Amino acid sequence: MKSKITILAIAFLMASILLSSCSIGKGDLKDRNLEQATLSRLDSIPNVEYIGKSDVRALDDNRFQAVIIYYVTDSTGNKVEHNARVTTNDDCSEVYTWEELDSNVLGDTKQMISDKLEEKGIDMDGSMIDALIELKKRLK
Repeated sequence: MKSKITILAIAFLMASILLSSCSIGKGDLKDRNLEQATLSRLDSIPNVEYIGKSDVRALDDNRFQAVIIYYVTDSTGNKVEHNARVTTNDDCSEVYTWEELDSNVLGDTKQMISDKLEEKGIDMDGSMIDALIELKKRLK
């Protein structure tokens, strides 16, 4: 039982790190600005939901680069993950470059965590990360 709790705590921390790549305060402002810039860029696509960012780094000349994670809900209600590498200004309010990626950052992370937990004998799907995403949205 103790090892299950430890493993769940580690999985929770791994997922939390993925979802919060910036510190509280200035990072929250960047995330809100990046969400608005992403949604503005994708305004012609219906049912877009911004999830977050990953692989964040500051570039020279006051630029910022990150991988954006967002869902697009199709006509049958299925959410499909999309990723894009974006370059923005320092506060993330303006997108300079947008490159669609052929990857599933969040899906791959969910699978990795599920595989690690399964190795330890804990059967869990990606619903824990989905719950963390919902919790993050409510805290905004």
